[in-house]
Amino acid sequence: MLKLIISIIRWLARFLGVFLFLFFAWFAIEFGIDDPSHMSPQLLKLFYTHMLMMFALLIVWRYELLGGIILVIAYSYFSIINHTFWTNPIYPIFFFIGLLHLFSWVFRYGVKLIRGGFLVRYLFR
Repeated sequence: MLKLIISIIRWLARFLGVFLFLFFAWFAIEFGIDDPSHMSPQLLKLFYTHMLMMFALLIVWRYELLGGIILVIAYSYFSIINHTFWTNPIYPIFFFIGLLHLFSWVFRYGVKLIRGGFLVRYLFR
């Protein structure tokens, strides 16, 4: 039963990530992306943090732990730079997806760490 719940959490996070990626890709195609040389330093930080979160959505498909950590850190940095944490309803989904992937990894491989059967290759799964 636990394996089923972990699998549901993992695939829920993946599907949310795909929909979020497509949502932001649609906005980028619809409205375009400004030239970074014409952006203010504040907007440039937000732009690169946003691109890091989008890149992490791609990484998380292969490396769940690394992608989840990048998503959580990038969203935290984004909210510090933007001086908001939960005000926009879309961006906290990045944080939620990162947490779901981290929970999935911990329940699948973190248990092996506690039992003593942990291998280094589990870090890159």
